[in-house]
Amino acid sequence: MIHRDDINLIKNIINLHNKNVDFNFLYKVLTATKDFDYLADDILDSFSDNQIKAKSRVLEFIDKGNFINEDSEVIIFGSWYGSILIPGLANKVKRVTCIDLDEQVLKIAKNRFFDNIKNVDYITADVFEKDRERYWNTKLFINTSCEHMLPMKQWPYWPKNTNFVFTSNNMRDIEGHVNCVDSIEEFKTQLPDNSTVLFEDEISDERGTRFVLVGKIHS
Repeated sequence: MIHRDDINLIKNIINLHNKNVDFNFLYKVLTATKDFDYLADDILDSFSDNQIKAKSRVLEFIDKGNFINEDSEVIIFGSWYGSILIPGLANKVKRVTCIDLDEQVLKIAKNRFFDNIKNVDYITADVFEKDRERYWNTKLFINTSCEHMLPMKQWPYWPKNTNFVFTSNNMRDIEGHVNCVDSIEEFKTQLPDNSTVLFEDEISDERGTRFVLVGKIHS
């Protein structure tokens, strides 16, 4: 049953599709909350106002930086369900690769939400585990889950001359947040040494502040 508090979530889901009502996508999301009832809150949270606000800002910065085109490879670390980023990116690039530790969320994204989108790959893995050939052709790395993992300066596989969009936050009381930061300046200390920040932002959230860093990693 849909409750009053879910109405905004439904509006957010619809608005992801350029304000054209995609009832098929809405049906996919709502049936997933029923079929995976133990994940219902998690699924709906991926379309929450806070998630829409933060990830829409990420997409705005990607457009502002002119980082991608139809030949681009994009990788998303900690992609979760890809609820907002996949529909915002897939029709603009050659391929999106989603990497997450949680196999179940990737299966829902692949087989339920975005089964009609063919240029998205889903990999269940720890991004720190190993190098992958596709990293070397990637022009944009997105990590909106920096608070869930080691600092990006410790990731050893950065290719030359690539772009990044990273977000973190100061929400230390949320489960799984093992690497929060208290300011955007602290967040900058976690960047690879050969990086340059092009844009930065702070986004208010009812639970704290999200920090956004956008830039380039040089050779």
